[in-house]
Formats: sequence, C-alpha cells, structure tokens
Amino acid sequence: MMALGFSWILGPVARKLCSSLVERQEVLRRHLDSFNANPYLVGYAVGSVARLEETRTPPEQIRRFKESLRGPLGALGDNLFWQNLRPALLILGLILTDRYGLYGALTFFVLFNCYQIYVRARGVVKGYRLGPKVSSDLTRGHLKGVAKWSGRMGAVLLGVIFVLKLSQPGMQPFQPDKAILLILFSLLSFWGLRRNTSPGLILLAFLVFLVMINLVLGLI
Repeated sequence: MMALGFSWILGPVARKLCSSLVERQEVLRRHLDSFNANPYLVGYAVGSVARLEETRTPPEQIRRFKESLRGPLGALGDNLFWQNLRPALLILGLILTDRYGLYGALTFFVLFNCYQIYVRARGVVKGYRLGPKVSSDLTRGHLKGVAKWSGRMGAVLLGVIFVLKLSQPGMQPFQPDKAILLILFSLLSFWGLRRNTSPGLILLAFLVFLVMINLVLGLI
C-alpha cells in the first residue's frame, strides 16, 4: 500500500540519524510493513514517526503507534475528503461551469488541491511537533469542522443546482417560485444535517415533497 512511499519520505531522517549505510537500511526496512490510511492525512503519521525515530523510540513501540493511527487517519480522511469536501466543491464547480465554462472546472481544481496540499503540509508539521500526542490534533476542531461545514455546503449547493435546473437548460435568473424552493431546501438541509442526516436522504425527502406538491396541484 503506502509502505514504499512512507519509507522514501523518511529517507532524510535515516540519513540524519545513522552514520552507516547498514543502519540507514535497517531503519527504512522497518517501515516497509503494510501501512494504509487516507493519502491526504498520512502526513500526520509520517511527521510523528520521524519524531519518534529521532528520539530513539524502540522499533516495536513505533510499529504499534503506526498501527494505532491507521484507522483514525483513514476514517477521518475519508469522511473529510471523499464524503464531504470533494463532493461539495465538485457541485460548486458544476454550477460555475454551467455559467462560466472552463473557469468553473478550474475553480474546483484550485480550491480542492490548495486545501489538500495545505492538509498534507499541516499533517507533517503537526505530527513532528506533537509526536505520539498527534491524535490530539485529529480529535480537535479543524478537520472535523471542515468536514461538517463542507457537508452542509454540499447539501445546500445540491439544492441550488437542482432548483436552477427545474427551469430550462442553462443558468436562468431567479424566479420567485425557484427562490422559495431554494430557501425551503436550504432550511431542510440545515435542519437535517444538525441531526446527522445524510445529504442524500435530505435530497430524496425534498424530491418526494416536490412530487407530492405536483400531484396535489394536478388534482386541483
């Protein structure tokens, strides 16, 4: 999985700590065991392990520490990037692409990559600074806060693109009925997300609501 990359990143640490080639090889060989986590958060593990190697922590203790990080880094990273941030920015990019063409796609590309590069760098710095206490940065506000608010943003933007496409193809000026639908969907999104409801279920509920309204109006 990520073992080769993990060892390659620790190369400078091994050169700093070890005077002989045999010692450097031994340090790097220890990190060729299977390791997997979210690629954007793996910097937390790299920075922490570098700190542990510098303090001459026993190899078995480092191995157990790495194993303890795999699950949290994978779960938090997947929730942040795959389930919330990337879908939200992708929907934003689609809305802007429909209006501004290539600039919408570039907006998604720039925003997503600027943030993921920041998180990679932050992970290495925080991991090295905190060492074995790096979990304190994972359980505090920044990453979880971004995941929560990007999920809410994604739900609202999904409502925006849905309401805009109720009219003819292309981005149309807001009409009163479309504005009302957008406001209703936004309120529904925030109400549901405050109760940890999936954005997909929120959209499904709104679609059912629209179908029922149309049926009632048709019968009238």
